[in-house]
Amino acid sequence: MTNSSAPLLPPPKSDNTDSSTPDFLSTHFLAPRPRRQFSLFLFGATCVGLSVFATRRALVRRYVATVPHFYQQSNAPPREVISLRKEAAEALQIATINVLSFALMMTGGTLWAFDISGMAELRERVRSMKKQREVKGGTNMEQDQAVEREFEDFLGPSLRKSQRKGDTQETGNST
Repeated sequence: MTNSSAPLLPPPKSDNTDSSTPDFLSTHFLAPRPRRQFSLFLFGATCVGLSVFATRRALVRRYVATVPHFYQQSNAPPREVISLRKEAAEALQIATINVLSFALMMTGGTLWAFDISGMAELRERVRSMKKQREVKGGTNMEQDQAVEREFEDFLGPSLRKSQRKGDTQETGNST
């Protein structure tokens, strides 16, 4: 074993006594700002996990209801009466929970990836992007009107047909 004369102590603190976090934590993942940003993603991921658990539970419960009991004939219908309205409502509920939790997770991940931590910061970034676009000449009224005319030319015939069909139905119903 060698004895070194240099003690194994942490480096001396900097003269910046006004900051409560060390310099290496200001950009680290565990700093308060990135942790706050990442928390929405983690909450969404937790919701996705819980919705997957609820979906699996509902599917297993439905499967178990279709398996015949030990002493039941295999060609007999299941004893439990199936309510189609209840099944449809449950399917809609599970699908809604799955979609919302996934959307929450994706929103949190996107905000974390773009380094946005709040609505005020999001508004500020959108406004700065709009200003940059205006400076570059991105908003042109003539281009917008040309696109609108092209869209009207594309959908005009079908819109006129549907409008005529609606007019004929209204006149037929009023007699």
